[in-house]
Amino acid sequence: MRVVVVGYGRVGRRAVAQLVERGHEVTLIDKEAVRLRGAVDFPNVKLVQGDGTDVDVQRQAGVDRADLFLALTREDNVNLMAAQVARLIFQVPRAIARVYEPSHRDVTDDGQLITVCPTLYTVEAIMQRVEELAAHPVSRPEIPPVRAPRPARPRTDESKFILVIGAGKVGINLVRSLLGSGHEVALVERDVVYAARLRTELECPIIIGDGTLGPVLEEAGAGRARVFVAVTGNDENNLIACQLAKRMFRVPKTIARVSNPKNEPVMRQLGVDATVSSTAIIEQVIERELPTIPIRTLLNLHGGRAQIIEYVLGEGCPVAGKTLRDIAFPPECNIVAIERAGTTLIPRGETRLQVGDMVVALVTREQEPELRRLLMG
Repeated sequence: MRVVVVGYGRVGRRAVAQLVERGHEVTLIDKEAVRLRGAVDFPNVKLVQGDGTDVDVQRQAGVDRADLFLALTREDNVNLMAAQVARLIFQVPRAIARVYEPSHRDVTDDGQLITVCPTLYTVEAIMQRVEELAAHPVSRPEIPPVRAPRPARPRTDESKFILVIGAGKVGINLVRSLLGSGHEVALVERDVVYAARLRTELECPIIIGDGTLGPVLEEAGAGRARVFVAVTGNDENNLIACQLAKRMFRVPKTIARVSNPKNEPVMRQLGVDATVSSTAIIEQVIERELPTIPIRTLLNLHGGRAQIIEYVLGEGCPVAGKTLRDIAFPPECNIVAIERAGTTLIPRGETRLQVGDMVVALVTREQEPELRRLLMG
């Protein structure tokens, strides 16, 4: 499939890498030559320097021959305009635009222009985790304080108090969702002017200060919070805030927004209970919109630590003709089912894989690339 990608930032880089890996023909557009130079590792990717909203630039990139158009810059308006130009001028069959502002989702009624809003996806993912935690109250672990003990405050597992750090688009929409669900919420924001304005817009306490500082968290009531959510745009700040909440205030559950998906396992190893990656969420949405893709994520488990994934075995599959017992699968992996010619097979050791099989596997996120290489080559 021919795919044109506008924007070679963090999401664009990962999208291009996966598209190339899966055999798609990719053309990349970016205004900055220095970013395009970072794509030279992909010799089969056509590079076009220019404004992705410009008709001539899109024509040079061959949008008129593309099957899919992805607008993945950090600017909502650029993505929306570029996608609409591709649809209107070049009749690209389908376009996907990344937008941060929730209201931008409805800028067009074109059913073949899909808007992906990481702000809302992140809020929804966090809300799902919050509701799961609310359904299963946990007692606070007895962790020795890291400083002189403060007078004990009465604690109740029934408390619905949630402390949110960061008043960007994700933070604001999350707070509104939590308030609408009946939770008690406080918000910490370091920008004095912005925080003062928010006090007239949100019906919750807003504490002005740096959420990575203990005194600020104490003032915000971290000592009685049952869930602590750090959603600033900085992974490092979110990590430190969650660690402080855990160590100093013994908050039972912490959730961190992660901009760089590579930081997810690191954060979990450093004590964050749950992570939500906007980039990973967008990748899954794009993956679902690629009809010819031989790999599809069916379900994420335990915050994405494990996945149920569907693989279609094509020509050249390294393990075609081998029985399952003769294949050295990664240790954290299990073949759940095999779809063959409309029939579901329960896998056994003697089951022999064939080209065209649809293999459903349960695998950890860390070992999925190894399983993919084993099955797909």
